[in-house]
Parts: sequence; C-alpha cells; structure tokens
Amino acid sequence: MIFMLSDSRAVVRVHEEAGVFVVMVSGEVDADDRDLLHAAWDEADEVRLPVTAVDLSAVTFADSTILDVLLGAQDRHHRDGRAFILTGPLANRVHSLFAVTGTLAYFTFAASVQRVIDQTDPGA
Repeated sequence: MIFMLSDSRAVVRVHEEAGVFVVMVSGEVDADDRDLLHAAWDEADEVRLPVTAVDLSAVTFADSTILDVLLGAQDRHHRDGRAFILTGPLANRVHSLFAVTGTLAYFTFAASVQRVIDQTDPGA
C-alpha cells in the first residue's frame, strides 16, 4: 500500500514481510506529511505484527515533525508490546536531526530492514 499526497515530496509505502510490518519512507518529510505517517501507523495497528521496521534510508530531508510522529508511533507500539525499529542508513541531514535533538537514544536502530527480518524470522 502506498500513501502519498499530490503536493507532497514524501512517499510512504507499507507491506508485510516475514512477520515484520515494513514502513518505507522516502523523499522530504515535513509537517505537511504528518497524515501520511499517521496512516502508516494506523495500518500497523490494524495488522498488529510483533515488529514494525521503519526504513528511513530514502529520506533526504526531515524536520522535527518526523521526530514527533516517530516518537508517538513508538509509544503506541510499546504500549501494545510490539517492537518499533528504525532502519537506515540515514542521510547525513536526517542523522543530524536525530543527533542535534538528542533523540538517537530514544529509538532502536538496525542497519537495514533485511537485518530486522533476519532477526525476527525464526527460520533465518
């Protein structure tokens, strides 16, 4: 499933893979894209897989909006006993946003979605 707005520079894609709910975010993410991300979290809540991996490797720009919606989504997942993992690699500008705001330590990061899948899939 793809979430996008006609005037947005961001695209959010979601799919299930090997027991992991994958959210792939790409482009420039700002306040106008808040609804795209919330739609992805709503879908994750509906599917309720034990792990959600959010791939930020294709995000070229993000403002503090992304931090707000990621923190909220993480809280939702943790309250339900589900893992919430961000994956990269992060663009320098995106990494700087997390570093400057001190939010790196608030999230669990993995090198890639495939790494999350490999660690989640008991047959891997």
